[in-house]
Amino acid sequence: MRHTTLRRAVDAACVDACLGRSPDVPDLPGVGEELVAAARFHRIAPLVHVALREERPDLAALLREDRDQALMHHVRVTTTLAAISGTLGDLSWATFKGPVLSESLHPVAGLRSYGDLDLLVAPTDLREAGDRLMEAGWRVLATPDDLLNGEVTGEIELGRPGGAVIDLHWSLVLSETLRRRFHVPTDDLLARSVPLKIGDVGVRTFDATDTLVHLCHHAAFSGAVRLVHLVDVDQAARRIGDWDRVVQRARAWGAAAQVGLVLARTRRVLSTSLPPDLDLRLGLSRAFSRFASAVDGLRPVPSVRGEASWPRLVARAARPGVLATASHALQNAALGAVNRARPAAAPTRPDRAGDDDVEAWLTAVERVAGGTSANR
Repeated sequence: MRHTTLRRAVDAACVDACLGRSPDVPDLPGVGEELVAAARFHRIAPLVHVALREERPDLAALLREDRDQALMHHVRVTTTLAAISGTLGDLSWATFKGPVLSESLHPVAGLRSYGDLDLLVAPTDLREAGDRLMEAGWRVLATPDDLLNGEVTGEIELGRPGGAVIDLHWSLVLSETLRRRFHVPTDDLLARSVPLKIGDVGVRTFDATDTLVHLCHHAAFSGAVRLVHLVDVDQAARRIGDWDRVVQRARAWGAAAQVGLVLARTRRVLSTSLPPDLDLRLGLSRAFSRFASAVDGLRPVPSVRGEASWPRLVARAARPGVLATASHALQNAALGAVNRARPAAAPTRPDRAGDDDVEAWLTAVERVAGGTSANR
């Protein structure tokens, strides 16, 4: 009973921090440890630090390092972005996720936890963008299997000393299998992109509609069980003036189930204001909505502390129909159980992709891009 009370108090504190409220954290044994674990799992530690530093400086101090690291990382990424802007110059490109969300959508600017720097270029500019970045000192971090593992991946990972890691995308949909399900035209994303200032750097990023639909799509495939993803979606939803465009875009991408599920989950947790008939407009059945709601009711997202959970399985398995969603969730659960039962393989240090591997990947991208929605 004491542990349940502790967990619920910490869950509520995390939600309060996401909503910009000062959490009322009771003095219970172990509350600091539980709060740190929850905030770090949900990737909102800097946000919780800010929310607590006036009323509970003792607890806020436990997360000060997380706040400092997030701020320093954002400064480093902004510096990296300035260098990349000069390198890519006249090419058509955009940045999205991490620094964009940290600077423009997070409740406290500059303090969102994130890792890599995501860039999107047209498939026709991918080779030129890669050449320019290599000449500027960037090197491939991806392995041969990352690039060509039976499918042509939608990104390549690059890095250089002192700079953030870059995920250079030609498609937002990373595998050929998923590109057969989801149609996200890169050229359209770039054509609709809008200017944004990140620090002193002028860049382009997705428009408000593309941002929200992509955040929902990305969150669903991550499981949508971390509060940071729901905060992103909540903040992006507040900027929507025309929900018809969101519906049209989600259905055009084939992502109506992901958008509906993640938005509904965000509303349940953060009271996000949404059109009352949104699921109907997205083409989702009442059975699908009730099923998703029931799963969230049995295991509310703020209570999740690990990757394995039914809300995560259902989000990753989302399909327009409730039976298809439940079936895929059960299949994934069974597969996960089998994989966990297998003996762990001895860790190996994978080789980075060489010039021949990168050339093979670029050639494959040029071959498939003309026949996929990435370049229409």
